[in-house]
Amino acid sequence: MGHEDASEYVEHLVGKGDASISRAFKKSLEMRPYGVVPIDPSRGRLLELVARIRSPKRILEIGPGVGYSALWFFQGIARDSRLEVIEVNSHVATEFEKTMKHVGRRGKVTIHHGNALKILPKLKGYFDCIFIDADKDEYPDYLRHSMRLTRAGSIILADNLFWHGSVLSRKNREGTRGIMQYTKMIFRDKRLCSLIIPLGDGVGISLRVK
Repeated sequence: MGHEDASEYVEHLVGKGDASISRAFKKSLEMRPYGVVPIDPSRGRLLELVARIRSPKRILEIGPGVGYSALWFFQGIARDSRLEVIEVNSHVATEFEKTMKHVGRRGKVTIHHGNALKILPKLKGYFDCIFIDADKDEYPDYLRHSMRLTRAGSIILADNLFWHGSVLSRKNREGTRGIMQYTKMIFRDKRLCSLIIPLGDGVGISLRVK
């Protein structure tokens, strides 16, 4: 059984999620012209599991799309938990807000609209969980900011660490260098305990131990 077959098998077991999650996935596909590429349900379930295991009170998403991944987080977090997102595209941010209103979570979400590298320096306090799924070339910079915004016990997740196979084949594709640098950083940093989970396009999960 190859990697793609295994991924399809796991995705089939997880299912497509509830009606709200399925609706957000469909809207994500409609928003592809705006750069929205949703995670698959198996990676969504991983976010849910992390939320259930760690019970984060404050979550940050860099590149949330229309809210598909956020809905998986909501499956596992408490009602009093808060989510902050950074979205550069105004059309996508509008659709994200619609998704949050649809599920009755708008009051628990803060939307930061703009370039992530301009917004991240302005954020204060600590996040219990950060999920990175935006510009791949900027992943190393996102990690540097994430280290400032987390503490021991926090979890940092990053999608697309296989980058459609280009990392493994070392193809000179846009974003590959950023992904490879990010990967080296999370495995070399002694403050982190990291692993790449081979679901979908590869999800990096790092626990801050220091």
